[in-house]
Amino acid sequence: MSIERSFHDGVKNSFPIMTGYVPIAMAYGVIGIQAGIPAWVIISMSIFIYAGASQFMAINLFTIGTSPWEMAMAIGVLNLRHVVMGLSFQNRTTLTQTDRVITSLGLTDETFAFLSLDQNLNGPYAKGVMLASYLSWVLGAVAGIVFGNILPSILSQGLEIAIYTLFITLLVSSLKGTRKLFYVPVVSMLTNIIITPVLSSGLSILVSILAGAMAGTLWGGDQHE
Repeated sequence: MSIERSFHDGVKNSFPIMTGYVPIAMAYGVIGIQAGIPAWVIISMSIFIYAGASQFMAINLFTIGTSPWEMAMAIGVLNLRHVVMGLSFQNRTTLTQTDRVITSLGLTDETFAFLSLDQNLNGPYAKGVMLASYLSWVLGAVAGIVFGNILPSILSQGLEIAIYTLFITLLVSSLKGTRKLFYVPVVSMLTNIIITPVLSSGLSILVSILAGAMAGTLWGGDQHE
């Protein structure tokens, strides 16, 4: 017999996600404030965008002088994966229509992985997981802004390296057992190298993302070897 889990249970069980979100959100806040981005913009991105990879990309695009429309396009393409995740998540759950709408606002890579395979999922539990995760991300960014104003710049540079290391680790982990998807980062990297001298930095990133996605679609085939 399934056990009906409460909103409070969701908050408690979101602790693993929160422990991962807080330090990364702090790094985002530190890097953003030391890149010269106003604190209200940094916090607003955490509140309204709520997508770590996109927020870090936004900071990088801002520092290299990318135009606002190029930045919006690049981040929009990167966030298209949320459409796929959302469709998959909603097809695997039996939430009410209202809960589907609410939980769609809190769906991230981590909450998707945590909840999508849950065989005993209900609305209050899912909302507890997502709200606690969301608040930890926003509060982590606030803490990062505070520390960004007092930490020396050499430490923020170290945080930037740590973020790149995190992304590389996630990439390597995702390629385990799916070696054919190695096409995706390689094609994106080569495309970026080739077109960067021709296009602006924002457009080169956008085209590289699309080229990698197309490579995965065309050549991925059977992902398991």
